Amino acid sequence: MFLRARKFDCQAAFNLIKSYYMAPVTYPSMFKNFTPRSCMNVINAGLHYFLPYRNIDGCAILLSRFGQWDPRALTCDELLRFNIMCNEMAIKNPVTQICGITTIADMKDFSWSHLLQIQISDVRCFVNTLQDCLPIRHKTIHIINHSSIFSVLFTLVKPLLTEKVKNRIYFHDDVSSLHKHISQEILPESLGGRLNDAPNQDFYDSLLNNDESFVTRQNFGYLSRRHLSI
Repeated sequence: MFLRARKFDCQAAFNLIKSYYMAPVTYPSMFKNFTPRSCMNVINAGLHYFLPYRNIDGCAILLSRFGQWDPRALTCDELLRFNIMCNEMAIKNPVTQICGITTIADMKDFSWSHLLQIQISDVRCFVNTLQDCLPIRHKTIHIINHSSIFSVLFTLVKPLLTEKVKNRIYFHDDVSSLHKHISQEILPESLGGRLNDAPNQDFYDSLLNNDESFVTRQNFGYLSRRHLSI
C-alpha cells in the first residue's frame, strides 16, 4: 500500500514507511489510545464514517459531520483521532489503496462553540499525519454547508496544507453543486441523496472487529527519547 500511495516510487514509499511508523512518536496526541474501542463515544455520535457505496471513480467516501459535534461530550482531540482511525481502516482495502478517498466535510451548524474548542496544535498534528504519514491517496475534499465561522478556521488551516491538497478542495454552496461530483444515489438524505441518514453501522462493526490490528500497530515503529533513556 505504501508503493501505491507513492505511485511505485521506491524511495518515496520507503520515506512514507518511516513517517508512518514515526508518527506515534512525532504526534503522540493523535495516537493516544489509538483503538476503535477506546472511541465508542465518537462512534455512538455517528460523526465520521465511510458511506456504503463508492463513487463512480472507485473512491471510498468518508463523511465527516463536524457541525454535529457536541464539544461538551467530545474533545476536538478525540474527534480528529477517530478521523485518522477511519482513514487507517479504509486503506486496508486494496481497492481504496488504488482508487483513493474522497472526503465530504459537512459543516452544518458549525459555530463559535466549536471553533473555541479547537487547538491549532491538534489541527497541525492531524493535518501532518494525514498528509505526510499515512499511505492514502486523497482525491478530493468537498466542504458543504460552510459558514463565515468555518472560514475563520479554514484561514488557520490553509497554511498547513500542501498545494496538491489545496487544489483538491471544493466548496459547495448547495447540494446540487455537490451532486456534480458525487451521485445522489450514494449520498444520505441530508445531502440531497437517496440513502437514509443513519451512520453506516457495517463500517463501525468492521472497525471494531479490527480493534486488535490497531493494538498491534502500536507495537511497531520507533521508540521515543523517553523510552530510549530508560
